[in-house]
Amino acid sequence: MRQRRIKYGIDTETGLVWSKIGSEVAVPILDYPAMTPANNFQTSYFLEKMDVLKTLSSIKYVNWTRKIPLSIKNIHREFWGMKKLTRKPLKYEEE
Repeated sequence: MRQRRIKYGIDTETGLVWSKIGSEVAVPILDYPAMTPANNFQTSYFLEKMDVLKTLSSIKYVNWTRKIPLSIKNIHREFWGMKKLTRKPLKYEEE
């Protein structure tokens, strides 16, 4: 079985993180119904899987990088059906 690798990218226009495996991308979509007066219209997003060809007009604004916070990587890994990553605590976090 071939190992699937996730490629992460930051949309330079919105600052949102995309991920890509093969010919599919996970794109963050604004969840309008979740924006209510009860939560002060706070924005929230969900990931949607799309074929890379459908995103050609937007994907050119994505800066592909490995420097993504672990918590965001884990959201994307869970979306793609992969195990979450863990890390050892940093020295200042051990106390």
